[in-house]
Amino acid sequence: MTTPATHAQVSQAQAGAPLLNIKSRIERLDKLPPMPEMTQKIVQLNGNPDAHVNELVKVVELDPSLAAQIMRYATSPFFSYRGKVDSLHTAITRVLGYNTVLNLALGATAAKPFRIPRNVPLGLDAFWRQAVFSAAIAQALSAALPSEIRPPAGMAYLAGLLHNFGHLLLGHLFKNEFLILNKFISREPDKAVEEIELQVIGTDHGSIGAWLMKAWRMPEEVIVAAREHHNEDYRGEHAVYSLLILLTDRLLNAHDIGDASSSHLPLPVLEFLEIGEYQAVTIATRIMDDCENLHAMARQFAS
Repeated sequence: MTTPATHAQVSQAQAGAPLLNIKSRIERLDKLPPMPEMTQKIVQLNGNPDAHVNELVKVVELDPSLAAQIMRYATSPFFSYRGKVDSLHTAITRVLGYNTVLNLALGATAAKPFRIPRNVPLGLDAFWRQAVFSAAIAQALSAALPSEIRPPAGMAYLAGLLHNFGHLLLGHLFKNEFLILNKFISREPDKAVEEIELQVIGTDHGSIGAWLMKAWRMPEEVIVAAREHHNEDYRGEHAVYSLLILLTDRLLNAHDIGDASSSHLPLPVLEFLEIGEYQAVTIATRIMDDCENLHAMARQFAS
């Protein structure tokens, strides 16, 4: 039974004024969550043009769980590697590539410290499930784009992995408000998540995630993907990343994964990316046909 307080909350949110306007509270924060130490090590590697694969192996080996996930990902059938993946060095040099592993490690370690509830619509289970599948599909789609606009596979992967980073930060900084937001989303499952966020908290997860990423000096491409991935009309700098993730989210919606409000693939987005609808769906289906490895990765990251 709905309580009178909940009825009042619903009425206020529907009236147009945000129920829990946290935007001003975010702007007044004088202390941001620090970038995790391991993420700092990876960022340093990323900024070192002379870094060697052995240095990346040493950093990844500091986190056995991350190392295991990289090995698992490298054995996925969609990479079609016929040899034996018997070491991180093999996974990096012969299957995934240095940049993909670097960005997988960057995204995983950046998100790892944020502990939020697991079994709510925007909880940790949902975050990692969408993150892992989005990253894999974004990486595969990027390879199909024309060379003039094609993002590096590793950067497309990172954009997919972290585009919903704002949900983690929101749940970390504003636990009670996060739970209230999830109640509203549970009540209106067919309504766009970003629309409910604006009504309830006065901002959206894209803006929140981009805010922290900018403070952490994450790549601008990933910041744009986080901020604009629900915006079909964005055509500014690095639009290929945000539109690629928008497309990825819509493709995942057809498989009941993620927070996209529709599985419709907008024609202007397809035209901008110069990819056909059939081609995009085929690529996503190929990834989904081998989904057990990705589900296992998501469960491990969320645990």
